Amino acid sequence: MPTALITGASGNSGRVVTAYFLEQGWSVHAHCHAAEGAEALRQYLPAGLQQRLSVSVGDLTQPDQVAEYTGAAPRPVHALVHLVGGIRAGMSVEETPPEVLEEMLQLNVRTTFLVLRAAIPLLRETAGAIVTVAAKAALRPEQGKAAYAAAKAAVIALTLTAAEEGRPYGVRANVVVPSILRTPANLQWAQEGEEERWLPVEEFAAAIFALCTESGRGMSGAVIPMYGKLPA
Repeated sequence: MPTALITGASGNSGRVVTAYFLEQGWSVHAHCHAAEGAEALRQYLPAGLQQRLSVSVGDLTQPDQVAEYTGAAPRPVHALVHLVGGIRAGMSVEETPPEVLEEMLQLNVRTTFLVLRAAIPLLRETAGAIVTVAAKAALRPEQGKAAYAAAKAAVIALTLTAAEEGRPYGVRANVVVPSILRTPANLQWAQEGEEERWLPVEEFAAAIFALCTESGRGMSGAVIPMYGKLPA
């Protein structure tokens, strides 16, 4: 039975991705930032799926806690899906305090680096898969998102480097780049039916899962836009 490490599992998209993997017969070792998130994840999932779920709680910006998380995973590990991240937007470059840039780098880049660093040795044993998540702003810069776009661009660079370093071992790494996901949180600010153009979370989860299976074995080092009905 294959096992996936899924970080950010208690978030709006993380719960759907976690449920999707479990529904396909995988085991999931999930990571949540807080105990409340872990409990919310368990409440979201049907009882029948929780038999193949294990959960760790902690701070993925701390190397020792990342090591604890990956060390507690059931072996062997076949995939890493890193969904942790965050956004601060609405400020021009000149208006952005250095603290905001540091926050974006911590949430998006440092967590990606530390999780990759800890998981890659496990994935070499299974010729496993890595999927990270960037953002459209990293490929198509927008006003007011400088720090966020820069951090997500670094996530892309880290993942593509992991793809090259993993190639001799059969480890593949890809980046999914969604536009706006149709999550409950995002739907709260949708106006005039614009959410119909957004990407359904279920499609996002299905794409990530496909990249982790045998059907996705031939793809590595790809940056995959998923914009729904929004223009590129």
